[in-house]
Amino acid sequence: MQRLWKRYQQLLENDLSTQIFDNVKNLVVCALLFAAGTDALRGTHDLFMGLLASSMAGWGLVALSTILLVLNVSDGIRRLATLRYHLLLQASLILIYVVISMRVVEIVWGFRSS
Repeated sequence: MQRLWKRYQQLLENDLSTQIFDNVKNLVVCALLFAAGTDALRGTHDLFMGLLASSMAGWGLVALSTILLVLNVSDGIRRLATLRYHLLLQASLILIYVVISMRVVEIVWGFRSS
């Protein structure tokens, strides 16, 4: 138990909590961008004073959020590769990303529809 506690303290000193919070923050921002893009795809109104159709803006946001999400996931996977049991941690990270992203999109859609 003492060994685990020392390992935990060592990880905290190496900015583990900052890295985790930054990664989660980036995940939430990507999910919000994706939700905004898909909501724009569902809508039929013009954006930016009629200069841009909502479908074009929606696809742009979806593409941007997908690129940012892939960068964020690949950074997390790369960082986890140095740890013990990295395959299990990487698979868990991807599953958590998918679940949280889907839930954030559902929440945003729920707010927009009410």
